[in-house]
Amino acid sequence: MVSKKLFSAVLATLVLLSIVGGSSAAFGQTQANTATVKPTEKLPQTLANNTNLTTFTNLLKKANLTSILSVGNYTIFAPDNAAFSKVDASTLAVWQNNTTALRNVLWYHIVGKTLVSSDFIGSGTLTTINQLSLPYSVDGTKIRVDNATVTKADINATNGVIHVIDKVLVPPTNATTTASATAGAGFLGLPGFEALYAVAGLLAVAYLVIRRRK
Repeated sequence: MVSKKLFSAVLATLVLLSIVGGSSAAFGQTQANTATVKPTEKLPQTLANNTNLTTFTNLLKKANLTSILSVGNYTIFAPDNAAFSKVDASTLAVWQNNTTALRNVLWYHIVGKTLVSSDFIGSGTLTTINQLSLPYSVDGTKIRVDNATVTKADINATNGVIHVIDKVLVPPTNATTTASATAGAGFLGLPGFEALYAVAGLLAVAYLVIRRRK
């Protein structure tokens, strides 16, 4: 049986990590938004409030992805309404009638961490939620992702950032995707250090149970 001293030490360490991690995350978010108004809404609400992104927002709802985007931190490359108007009608119909295909396309626009425009330097690749490589390049102040150009950068939300793009990104046809329904989530579906709070809480309950049995 685990000794009381060892159990207490583990519990104290987890609580300390949770506090430190939460403080670090808050500091990082503050630094990223120094020059902007502090956001008050999460990504789904921020998208829904942008009248230029209604098609993208409606497709996220159709694919049942809005609730997932409320948990964790993300960078979303959101095609504007004009971008979707350039997509062939038959292609849009396939996406509308096939939830798996639709999710695959939408996940290709999303990266599982917050990246503001100043984080993009030179060229490279990003890993999307469905584990595909999304190339990007920077030319002066212009940022390109795949074959699209960022037309409006750094629309901040409380759990990430949105960059508006002028084209819909289409995953490679031979790509194998591995997106999960709990993308960006950790223990018990909770992201990052929130998972540590959950672990610490479970350990605390277990400790109390052990004490009552003695």
